Amino acid sequence: MHLSVLLDEARNAGPLHRIEWRDPIASYGERAIAAVQPWLVDPVLGSFAIRVIERVGEQGKAEQATRALRAARGLVPPPQQGDLDWALGRLRPITHPASAKTCASEMKQRRVGERPRLLVVARRRAR
Repeated sequence: MHLSVLLDEARNAGPLHRIEWRDPIASYGERAIAAVQPWLVDPVLGSFAIRVIERVGEQGKAEQATRALRAARGLVPPPQQGDLDWALGRLRPITHPASAKTCASEMKQRRVGERPRLLVVARRRAR
């Protein structure tokens, strides 16, 4: 199906069935983002548009999807703000804690026999 047909089907679908059109529309990538951006301000289609853009981002176009969602931040109706924040949170790159290899290399840099420094904190006595 062509993107325009998919968009018409999603627009005309009921709220319970609209989500079935998300992935087929999102498979069009940046074209899908451009096609559903006008829907972001719509109180009925706004949440669906956010989910389409988020899915496009998950499929490798995270930068474009994030840019589109951030641009819509002030335009999205208040009920969809939570959806927008959710989508942006999902597209945010995950930071990994220091790996065990990094920690091991730091341990090697210490001198043999050197103890780790401890922080001593005074406590108040309980009365």
